[in-house]
Parts: sequence; structure tokens; C-alpha cells
Amino acid sequence: MVLEEILTIYDPIDTPKIARAFKEAGMPARVTQTVTLKRLVSAKGAIKDIKTLLREEIARLRKLAEEFRGEGDTEEDEPLELYDPYLDVTERIAKTIAEFMERFPPGDVIPKASIEEWMNPSGRPASGAPPPGDKSATFYKFMALATLGENGLIEVGDEGMVVKQYVDPEDVVLTLPGGLTEDVAPDVFAEHGIQAEVTIVAVPECRLEFGPRVILGADLDKVDEIADALDIDEDAYISFREGISLKQIVVARTMEILEEGGTLTPPEVAEALESSAVGSTKEGWSIALDLTPGFVNGLLNDLRKIGLVRKKGAGFRVI
Repeated sequence: MVLEEILTIYDPIDTPKIARAFKEAGMPARVTQTVTLKRLVSAKGAIKDIKTLLREEIARLRKLAEEFRGEGDTEEDEPLELYDPYLDVTERIAKTIAEFMERFPPGDVIPKASIEEWMNPSGRPASGAPPPGDKSATFYKFMALATLGENGLIEVGDEGMVVKQYVDPEDVVLTLPGGLTEDVAPDVFAEHGIQAEVTIVAVPECRLEFGPRVILGADLDKVDEIADALDIDEDAYISFREGISLKQIVVARTMEILEEGGTLTPPEVAEALESSAVGSTKEGWSIALDLTPGFVNGLLNDLRKIGLVRKKGAGFRVI
């Protein structure tokens, strides 16, 4: 049905709560599940090689900024450096790995309590609130342990964790997210011994399917209130909301044309839609409608199914 609209929910756990919220607002939906394929891009290489690449890219961009800086511009007018955050993350992970290696020698069994103490050092304020920077430090410790695990340098057992061997932190292989790969040429990666990887993963999705009657009766302000109160993907919601708005506009104009013209065939309705516009030059805006006869035919059949129009011969008319 062309008047149907779908809201994609990327976390299946949230789906019942979101569906219930829409139902309570008078917008019941059919819930379906599917699986889609997504591409995850990353850059993988030794920490020392990643640092070298990032420093070279930062220097290159600064040189370009210097060359193109206009007269009267200052360094404050330059855009934020693209690769500085990646270099900062890489350096902090390397530092955290070095601290871990220094504290826990290879071969010893590290009790879970010792790992927890390292992850969350004692000496916090009496209120229980973490000291400044503590959450950030904990994040980098998680990243360091994950990286050591990916390199096969630690092993977790029932009794605790074992460091299997010591490796210079600069030689540890690190994986960084795909933003790093967007503007760096593949041959530059190859020169530094860094590999760009693409992983295709199957991702479960849930879809809330809203029928034509729900879409035409939807109050966009109420829809916005629901979205604000729930954890809905912003891009998915924007697309969903726009779909509702556009379909309401098209249906409103279609009903006006049928009321004015009587019984009309889908091609006649499509022609009338194309030759008219919503809004006016006096109002300062207008919306042109360029819809195919096939879409208009589906639109009219959806309106027939929900009792707004009826079919008479090859044409449709308002009830």
C-alpha cells in the first residue's frame, strides 16, 4: 500500500515500548522483524604505524591550511583538525596498555579483584561520585583490554586473567573505526602497513508498519512528543515523519481534485495533481506534485479500502 509508512527500530529490545507508546496515542502499528546487511569499515595496524600515519596527515592538512589561508585569517579561523581525535585516542590507548603491561607481568594469574581495582581505582569521594576524568580513563582501559584480547596477549579464565607474553605497546595491533579511512588513500595505508577492512554484518531490525488510516489521521505534534520521549534513531524518525507529512499533503490535494472533478481516472487525477500546486505565490511558497499514474492508482485504491472514495467504472469519486 502506497499510503503505508514504516518506522525502523534498530534495537529490538525497545520495540514493544515504542509500539505501545504509539498505540496509546491512537496510532496502532503492525510489528515485523527482518535482518539487514550493514558495512562496518575500520583501519587496522600497529600502534606505531597508525601514529606515524596520523601525524603525517595532520601535518599535511596544516600545510594545506597554511597555503590556502586568506589574508587577514588567523589560526583560529582554521577548521578543526580531522585526525587529531584519532591520534589522541591512539596515544591514550597505547599509554594505558603500557601501564597495564608494567603492572601485570606475563605468566602471573591476575585475580578478578585486581583487574576491577585497576579498572576502577579506589580513593573516590565519599559521595561515590567518580573523580574528574575517571569515566574517560575507564573507557580507555576497556579499549586497552579489548585490544590486548584481539592480539591474543591476554587470556581470561575462571580464576582470573593471564598476560601470555610481553609486547612493546607500539607493536600492538589496534583497530580504529571507519572515519579514519574516509579521506586517506589506500596506497597511503599500504605504505604504512595499515589495512582498511570492511566487515559485512547481519543486523536485526524491527519495523512498525502503520496503515493508511493511521497515517492520514496522525497528529505530527503528537508524533514529535512520542519521539522526544523515546530512544528512536534520529535519521529513521526524520524519514518516517517526512513520509507522514508528504502523504497527508498528497491525499488532501487528491481529495480536493475529486471533489471538484467528480469521477476521474487515475491518469486524470495524476494530470490534475501535476498541473496544480499546494500553497500559492501570495503565501510565498508552493508544493508541486509530480506523481506517476501508477502511484496515483495505488493511492486511490488505498483511499477506496479505507472508505474515502469509491470506484465507478475506470474512475474514482468521493463518497
